[in-house]
Amino acid sequence: MRLVTSMMLLTSVLLVACGDEKGSSEQQETSISKKSDCVITYGWESRKPYQFFENKKMQGIDVDILASAASAAGCDLAYVEKPWAELLDAVKEGKIDVLAGATPTDERKEYADFSMPYRAESFVLFVPSNSTFNGDQLGQFLSFGNKIGVSDGYYYGDDVDEFMNHAQYSRSFVGSPTNEASFYNVEYGRANGVLVDPVEGRYIIKRKGMGSKMKESSVVIPADSVAYMFSKKSSKADKITTIKTSLEQMVANNQIDKYMQNYQ
Repeated sequence: MRLVTSMMLLTSVLLVACGDEKGSSEQQETSISKKSDCVITYGWESRKPYQFFENKKMQGIDVDILASAASAAGCDLAYVEKPWAELLDAVKEGKIDVLAGATPTDERKEYADFSMPYRAESFVLFVPSNSTFNGDQLGQFLSFGNKIGVSDGYYYGDDVDEFMNHAQYSRSFVGSPTNEASFYNVEYGRANGVLVDPVEGRYIIKRKGMGSKMKESSVVIPADSVAYMFSKKSSKADKITTIKTSLEQMVANNQIDKYMQNYQ
């Protein structure tokens, strides 16, 4: 693991709810002296290498990018850890200002504004190493009676959404609060595969020593663009506008790749 770039380091940070790596929603608060009057509340769940708490600090691709944009707006970040489904509810209520790695959907646009897309995110089906499945279609995997671990509240694209709402297959999806928990569901026999971002999936497998237990299948859900998701009920609308403008400039200047490379 490389150290995060100096651009990520805020002059000061108010750190909230840094739970364990398994994504516990139990909140604990650690206050660090802050010097800014503007504090943006960033909701997160552990998703290495995108956002995670390690070595007593928040880090990750999505964290680094937003921290830089927030710093340009003169804002600090406050971090609140919850499962994704709970984070979405908190954005609706205006209790959290921003989430990262979100797909803009019509439903979400009713209560949130989005930055311009800043990176692409695809999904791959991970299966046990001893699995004999060799197809490349999700429907084929489901037709064999297999169950798939997914993260509660995630949007996996229209094709997957159709399966999840299909009368025949809706019960074939096993929800979990985190992607890491979905891997454990496979290990304990509650699911036969996990649908997850490939970068995150490889990270989980490596960190949890599952290299001999799990493998990537040929089922790939095409990449879709993700953005930062800002609550419409936020009281910091002017600062958020500045942050969104900064993000646009970072994308236009090809700075996003630099943050991605820090975690390769």
